Amino acid sequence: MNLPGLRLLLKFVSFVIASFVAVHFLAFLGIFIALAYPLWWLIAPDQTICFGCRIFKTCPFCGAKDDQGSGNNPRTFGSAVLNSLVILIFSAICLGIVILESRFVFKMGFPPTPKTVSFVIPAKGQYRIGELFSMPIQVSGVGKSINAVQADVGFDPAIVKAVEISTKGSFANVFLQKEIDNNLGYTRLTGGLPNPGFAYENGTFGIIFFQGVSPGLARIDFLPSSMVLANDGKGTNVLKDLAFASYLILPEKLSDRELEEQQVMLTPDVLGEETDDQVEETSLIFYEEKKILGTSLKDEVKKDTADNLGSKIIGSWEKTIFLIVSFWYRFFEALINLFS
Repeated sequence: MNLPGLRLLLKFVSFVIASFVAVHFLAFLGIFIALAYPLWWLIAPDQTICFGCRIFKTCPFCGAKDDQGSGNNPRTFGSAVLNSLVILIFSAICLGIVILESRFVFKMGFPPTPKTVSFVIPAKGQYRIGELFSMPIQVSGVGKSINAVQADVGFDPAIVKAVEISTKGSFANVFLQKEIDNNLGYTRLTGGLPNPGFAYENGTFGIIFFQGVSPGLARIDFLPSSMVLANDGKGTNVLKDLAFASYLILPEKLSDRELEEQQVMLTPDVLGEETDDQVEETSLIFYEEKKILGTSLKDEVKKDTADNLGSKIIGSWEKTIFLIVSFWYRFFEALINLFS
């Protein structure tokens, strides 16, 4: 089947991709290639290509004609230097294109905010059946300020159950969701704070109170739907990795008196929840009664991955531009400092 239109389209796409790669390659390494070109000619003259001989019938660099059988190699060191200048000029043009490209991408939120934040929780512990224990949710590695956090935690409801989520002492002061589902084994706490956000290295976002139900090893994981959003105008998710912990629930049970004493941990004064008589002006709570991800979590994560394919391509493009521009900025800055 003859498809000239399709072949033309494929040639055009191939040309665009090759041009994109060539421009960014020359912008990054072209100057070094230009400096090394005369040295290559001195070492291996027969393996060095003369651009003038390849393009023109009469080479403007070495004066050779295409019918003189001189090949496509520079004939003199001077012609090698002229070829080097050509590479240098094209490299400078490509670098200028990338700089203009970076200005365009800057309008889209360049440079990309790096993923530096991690959730930190106690890695292990052992408790008895019926014993109440707390798991603080802390964020660490905050580089740029953050203004929203969604902490989704999964656990085995046959071994432990979530009793309460406390926001006392949290760096956030606006909370949108606080959900517990002991049938599926999930909790969610979503909240944040207005501009300028939270910019300290680490801080406590909330505390989950668990209770041992039956003996066994309970693994508690942060789910892939968890997020930490940067205060960068784009809401970039800067969460780097997901934490997990393992807690051993021993077969011993608490006495009735110990169970009564534990209820003190769930009083409003301990948890920091608001009452009708005492409302904290600095904290706003808007809990939404929505079913959390639950059993549809895997499907939603797959959908999110597919939806973000385009953003990943753009992100790779941004990182390439950032690498080139930042490299040359630091290179020339180092040269200025060296000779100043």
